[in-house]
This record gives sequence, structure tokens and C-alpha cells, in this order.
Amino acid sequence: MQQRQVMENPLYNDNKMKIGIIAMNCSHGSTITQAENAWEMNWPDTREVSVMADRAGFEVLLPVARWRGYGGPTNFNNRTFETYNWAAGVAAVTDYSCIFSTSHVPLTHPVAAAKQCATIDHISGGRFALNVVCGWFKNEFEMFGAEWNEHDVRYEYATEWLEFVRRIWTEEGEFDFEGQWFSSKNIWSEPKPIQKPMPPVMNAGGSKAGQIFAATQADMNFVILKQRDIDGGKAQISHLKNMAKEAGRDVQSWIHVYVVCRDTEKEAQDYLNYYVVEKGDYTAVNNLLEIFEMQSETLPTDVLEEFRFHFIAGHGGYPLVGTADQIVDEINKLIDIGVDGMLISWVDYKTECKQWIEKVLPLMEQAGQRERFIPKQTDF
Repeated sequence: MQQRQVMENPLYNDNKMKIGIIAMNCSHGSTITQAENAWEMNWPDTREVSVMADRAGFEVLLPVARWRGYGGPTNFNNRTFETYNWAAGVAAVTDYSCIFSTSHVPLTHPVAAAKQCATIDHISGGRFALNVVCGWFKNEFEMFGAEWNEHDVRYEYATEWLEFVRRIWTEEGEFDFEGQWFSSKNIWSEPKPIQKPMPPVMNAGGSKAGQIFAATQADMNFVILKQRDIDGGKAQISHLKNMAKEAGRDVQSWIHVYVVCRDTEKEAQDYLNYYVVEKGDYTAVNNLLEIFEMQSETLPTDVLEEFRFHFIAGHGGYPLVGTADQIVDEINKLIDIGVDGMLISWVDYKTECKQWIEKVLPLMEQAGQRERFIPKQTDF
């Protein structure tokens, strides 16, 4: 019986700046806008962009776990593909990229999660990774009738959840598991994942408890940069990496960037202002900021307006706005502060991913940020 060729996970290649795509499984992706050509989200377009990115050497394709929208005219992120099924579908049509699933740990039992992950690892030929999230949108938990624990307790739960999953991935034969939240007998799961000892894990740990979890449990920390200057960003990344080193681990730092690339800086800035200021869904973004407890009672007006702008532009990501040359110059700054990888969002994934491949990627190679990628022919 012919099996799919086993591939090395590209998360561990030598590129100074790895790249990926985030939130392609959600309507509007990461942009809270009513602009024309905003990402509708359907399977044919998802497949096309995934294959395009894979053939260009993108290291990561990562979905966002969302179960309901945020209201407003767009009802931002109200249409989503479930992330394990999405990952299996994308894994089947790609050859190189690492395919993530994103899992709300309180909403998926470890036995089911471990089996789903192992399945996708086999479908992909060993290119799977898991993004572990503890949950922050209470309304989603209410849909499942799931318990809503206090913030730090959610990370304690996630630690036990991940320990359980990793034992299922690695332990031969039957075993029992007894913990604070899980008590299971005669656990058995085959096949094991292809990747040894196990698939990599990502987590976005921003709070103190989250930083400790990411440093001690994750292989990639998804970081929201608090400072947009070199010194501040470098200090933040350095702190997170040092926490991991103190735990005897080496953890990559990834960030989310929203991209507007045009032939001139003015065209890029004009389009950014158009889709944010003129076409932004302010009802949806206000609902989102309320969930994050970022409202006028706690933040000065100017700070709140900046948050609104960046959340509409790209869910609070780091801006890469300008010409292709300017974007590559900005990427050099991100490399200097210790960023290992970027997860990209655009307004129009299909058109702008192609533009990135044609205009930005060659300049990244010329700047020494990435090696030239030559897709391999695989038979499976």
C-alpha cells in the first residue's frame, strides 16, 4: 500500500524569518471591515490560497478557533470552518507547509484531540502542529455548556490537558490517567503521530500565567508586541525567550502582521485608511474590545482609538504597510528584535497573497531573510 512521503516539518528550517497565513478559515479573516473584496471564506478560495502559499514555501497555515461572530454589519468571523477538519482538508492538498489546528482545550476532550492530531499528522506526512488556546470569549463556552474558569485556572487546566494529550501521543499500550480535571481508564490510541517525539505546539501567552505556560509547554509563543519600537519589542521578546531558556527549552517567537502592499507608500496608506476609517465595522470592533475589557472606562480616548484602528486593520497585529521595499526593511527590524516568524493577514487573501509572492518574497530572499524555495515533486 502506497503511503504519503514523510516530510520534515518546515517550522524548524533555517530561514531567518518564517512566514505563514492566519485566520483564512474565518469570514473577513482578521480585518473588521466592510470594504469590497473582504475575505468571504469558502472552500474553493481556501484551497487555492493554501496551495499557492504551499508552493511558495510558506512555513505555516494556521486557522483561528471561532464559534460565533461579534455582531455589527459584518458579524465579524460569524462564518468559520472548524479547525481540525479544516487542517485535514488543507493537509491533503499541500506538500510543504506546516498545517495547524487551533483547539480550545476546555471544549475538546484530550482523547479526541490526540486522535484528531495524529490523524492529520498522517494525512500531512508529518507536517502537523497544534495551537493550544485556553479561551477568552465566554459566549462561546456558553454554547457548549462548558465551565468558565478563572483566568489563571484555565492555564492550569490546559497544562493537564496537554500532559494528557502528549501521553496519548507517546505512550505505548494501555494506561490510566488521573488528574485534577481528567480521570480516564484503559486509554489506547493508534496510530501515533508520525513526528517524533510528538507534533509541535503553539500558544499565545500574554499574561503572566500565559507566559509561564508558553515558556514551559509550547514550542512557539504567539506574541502580541506591546511596543512598536526596536528597544521595547526587543526587550519583550528577549524576556519571553529567557523564560523558556530558564525552563531548559528553546521557544520560537511568532507575531501576527497585517499587510497592505502597494506601488507607493501613499497608495498603501490611503487604502489602509479607506478600509479602516471609511469602511470599518465599528459596532463589531467595539463588541470585541468590550470582551477584551478595553473600553473608555479603562483606557484614555487616544489609546482606545489606536486600539480600534489596529483591531479593524488586522485584529491588533503589527502593521506592514507600504511598498514591497519598505515592508522588507520593516521585516529586518523584526528580525533584529528576535521575531522568528510572522503570521500574515490581508483584506483579500487571494489577490494579496499572490502579490506577496510576486513582489515581497523575492526581496526577502535578496535581503537574506529567506532562502529561495524550490517546491519538491511528491507522489502520494
